[in-house]
Amino acid sequence: MDIVSLVNDPRIQQILTHPADEDGIWRSALKRLLASDIRLTRKSAGESAIKALQRLMIFLGYSTAASGAFLIDGDFGRGTNRGVAQFKYDYQLGGKISRAALCYPCQWNSAGRLIDTIPETTLDQATLQAMLLAAYQRCEHNQVMSGDIDLAIFHLNALHENRFLDCRAILDRYGDAAVAASRAQQQEGIDIRPEWVLSIIRQETAGIIRPRFEQHYLSRLNSLHPDSDLEELRMQSMSLGLGQIMGCNYRAVGAPDARTLFTAPVDEQVAYVARFLKPRRTEIQKQNPAEADFHRVARFYNGPKYAAHHYHERLARWFREFRLLMS
Repeated sequence: MDIVSLVNDPRIQQILTHPADEDGIWRSALKRLLASDIRLTRKSAGESAIKALQRLMIFLGYSTAASGAFLIDGDFGRGTNRGVAQFKYDYQLGGKISRAALCYPCQWNSAGRLIDTIPETTLDQATLQAMLLAAYQRCEHNQVMSGDIDLAIFHLNALHENRFLDCRAILDRYGDAAVAASRAQQQEGIDIRPEWVLSIIRQETAGIIRPRFEQHYLSRLNSLHPDSDLEELRMQSMSLGLGQIMGCNYRAVGAPDARTLFTAPVDEQVAYVARFLKPRRTEIQKQNPAEADFHRVARFYNGPKYAAHHYHERLARWFREFRLLMS
């Protein structure tokens, strides 16, 4: 399929354009690209065209911000440049883009500073067509974020608007799945209160799926597995799904690979959170947890620096709110 046919597909149009935005501006940029093979770069692309590109990249599972966030801001910055470079490498479109450059040595606190190790790249016709075709094929095979095109667009638009859900909206949208996940764990001999699952979702994503790419994870995984598929390693280097579970933990939640954490249906994503919490079975079975319980779960889920983020305090707040709403 050519580019024009692809962008006229109704599903692709939903991916590229927020309902409140006009698509005329990015379509004008597309015409210029097709007419004279202009190569869009960090310095030449317009804001509307970049937002359309970022929506497409996020739909495909590529980070757009130097921080690793999935961001729609209309800036072809270093993060969007990295995402385009990663796509070109994955689809063998960038002869000058090396695996070593994409996996540059770094630590968590130097990844952003060293991102210019990745050379500046361009969005040409071949790359755009490959992106659009990849999105089309994923729609055809339902290999999209949350396993449903309508839900994928819902989360994409919410991310575009920077709009998130409160506890009541999360309960309405995911409450039944949390109860089902709790019952499934009970059948395996593990009691988990659904309030814990919902509290993690509230804290981690506020109910809107927004993956985050960690460059230092990819660099480390690549050094350990230099011959492994880089796209899978990239997915293992992201926090994914409603519970922001790191892709490298896919086995712990019963997924076949990291990408499945991105494409799994919403009910399964809720179940992943419940499964991931199993090591804290002493705490998660409690209907009335003590303060120490929130500290333990917070440290388990957020790491040793959880207190600096007040993670335990927020977790306790959300738990109490969900317990009240579900009573």
